[in-house]
Amino acid sequence: MKPGGCLCGAVRYEIQGELRDVVDCHCSKCRKFHGHYSAYTSVPVKDLKIVKSQNLKWYDSTKDETAHVSRWFCSKCGSSLFWYPRSHEKISVAAGSLDEPTGLQTMAHIWISQMGDYYKIYDDHPQYKRGRRNPPS
Repeated sequence: MKPGGCLCGAVRYEIQGELRDVVDCHCSKCRKFHGHYSAYTSVPVKDLKIVKSQNLKWYDSTKDETAHVSRWFCSKCGSSLFWYPRSHEKISVAAGSLDEPTGLQTMAHIWISQMGDYYKIYDDHPQYKRGRRNPPS
């Protein structure tokens, strides 16, 4: 069981099962939502249990390629917690919201075609112009 939650503790969750290693997303939407690029792991929805949810809210995207996505966050402290494409079996979990130790490591960068102009990527992980279904750059 891997626990996690928001900054203020108003939202807590537990994950049963294995987490995928982390993918860093550099798309403009993640940068707006997180204030920088995002770092997500993922797990089957059935393996996520919300144990404290009094301030759990979500924003449903309504345009572009994310029209089917919900972004879940704490309405008290603003922590971003989950990215959920509603038609999928998996939910993405903000890696920084997991309690340590996570045992995870970064495995790839996606949407580098939209990355901010104020930083560079210095590691040697695969980089994808769009999602991981496209060939690396």
